[in-house]
Amino acid sequence: MRLLFLTQTLDADDAVLGFTSRWVKGLAKHAEEVRVIALEVGSTSDLPANVSWREVGREGVIGRWFKYRRLLNEAFREGFDTALGHIVPRYSSLAAGPAKRFGARVFLWYTHGAVDGRLRRAVGAVERVFTATEESLRMETPKKVVTGHGVDMEHFAPEGALPELPPRVLAVGRISPAKDPLTLLAAVSILRSRGVELHLDLVGAGLLNSDDTLQRQVQEQIELGDLEGCVHMAGAVAYPDVAAWYRRATVVVNASGTGSLDKVVVEAMASERPVLSCNPSAAGVLRELGTEGDALIFEPGSAQDLADKLEVLLKRSPAERRALGGRLRAIAARDHEVDDLMGRLVSMMQEEA
Repeated sequence: MRLLFLTQTLDADDAVLGFTSRWVKGLAKHAEEVRVIALEVGSTSDLPANVSWREVGREGVIGRWFKYRRLLNEAFREGFDTALGHIVPRYSSLAAGPAKRFGARVFLWYTHGAVDGRLRRAVGAVERVFTATEESLRMETPKKVVTGHGVDMEHFAPEGALPELPPRVLAVGRISPAKDPLTLLAAVSILRSRGVELHLDLVGAGLLNSDDTLQRQVQEQIELGDLEGCVHMAGAVAYPDVAAWYRRATVVVNASGTGSLDKVVVEAMASERPVLSCNPSAAGVLRELGTEGDALIFEPGSAQDLADKLEVLLKRSPAERRALGGRLRAIAARDHEVDDLMGRLVSMMQEEA
């Protein structure tokens, strides 16, 4: 297979999409050749020899569209026989016409609770749409294939590191309404009022103009709640460095309301750290542990419920938390290992030939 991988950013150091480079490396193990078409290209020094890339750029909507089409036609003309759109449905839709002319096939990877016209058009144009969980693609279509996530278990291995003291709670992801940092801050305030000593690390930066307003609200809540001494806003952290934040954490909290399984949940599991989530998709994964898994799910938007469950976790002994983390890592390794997923994707796309 000569695979065309269509994505937003190819940059091993990117704070949000750095994991994409690891996906490309995994795909390259199973495909004859991989070419990436991305809006932005940064650090690529870790990519193997059978990977090439083309950068579209972000300037000019019309010019960008024409360049994207030109690069697609160029790749299909050179013999690339399969295209996989990553995250953004429009990439697969744009590839469908040129692919058909050259006898190539098009697929989509999508994990989000949102369903709109662009997604419906893309699903109609592709042969299969891959997703991490049932809830990560909320469309009824025979084209849907649930595959699990793709997380680098080696990168997030705890390496024997013990959580720091006093306990540190970690949240990773863009500072945005969908990630609901305000509920987490309110929960920390509740725990502090109960005399619980802990620190909160917020790893991630805003990307949209609307996120600036939320960042101001976050800062105001920190000041009003007298949390300046226990909340650290790390901002954007490069993908190679983010694993260290998981290792120092006692508990990871994921308050994402997107409805899809946030990869942060799986990264925390891979890091052998207990993770609290309000996400329906995460509930399906964590409840495999029975009542122990139920205790890791909190009510969306409820600072009280989150505080109560955080306090229970923090009161458990370090040995008990390590044992729970080990069980979580075993689930992540079984269902969400990146090279296993890349192998399955290539195999399933080849079956369609």
